[in-house]
Amino acid sequence: MSSNNTRKYTELNPRKELKDFVASYWESTNDTDHIQEVTICPDGYVKLIFQLQEGRLVRYIMTGLWTKEVEIKIPSGITSYGIRLKVIAPEYILKQDAISSFNSVVPLNFDFLDIKNMNFTSFEGVVEQLETTFLKRLASHKEIRGNRLRLSQLLYNTFGDILASEVANQIYWSQREINRYLNRYLGISLKKYLNIQKCYRAYLEIREGDFFPEKGFFDQAHFIREVKKHTGHTPTTLHQGLNDQFIQLKNIKKL
Repeated sequence: MSSNNTRKYTELNPRKELKDFVASYWESTNDTDHIQEVTICPDGYVKLIFQLQEGRLVRYIMTGLWTKEVEIKIPSGITSYGIRLKVIAPEYILKQDAISSFNSVVPLNFDFLDIKNMNFTSFEGVVEQLETTFLKRLASHKEIRGNRLRLSQLLYNTFGDILASEVANQIYWSQREINRYLNRYLGISLKKYLNIQKCYRAYLEIREGDFFPEKGFFDQAHFIREVKKHTGHTPTTLHQGLNDQFIQLKNIKKL
């Protein structure tokens, strides 16, 4: 857990059976008496986020992939729960695409995934209930296609440090078909998705003050240009602003 005078943050990993579909779960609480301003940078995940105030559900949204930074304001007394979903989760867990939430936010009905009937006594309990629901939805599929699983596994093992053509070669699925799949469910091509992942991986180096990445970029100028395109900030500015506003940089784990 990380915390200070403004925010408490906790993150949990999914169980083994869900690792190809879910990246992580998180809980964040604004215990202050003022609105918090948070900057979210592109990370390559579709997210489900629901918020409680005094134990009551007040908001439930889906955010798709972001290709730019977004500013979020969190009211006082709000506890937020989030699920980071990998690229094949829209098809197999959500059973719908996330195109409408690309660079945007879509409100969800509290009935979706039966969120309204959850017990919010503890974060661990929330995750357990979510995972029970996810596993039931996965069980309804007669088969999870191998090319989808290979795509998820390769993308999150390399985090952008691979060419689109190499992805196709390694998972035995044509680049055209991969692009068609990602555009259908996420609204983005494989190449653009890999660029988002590459910048997300760079956050770890930026946090440590390393502005000379060894992988994924031609040179430092290319590194600076790509990071600024996706976050609106140079690596140096992000590092200098490493505070509670940039929650991803503070809490990113080694990939």
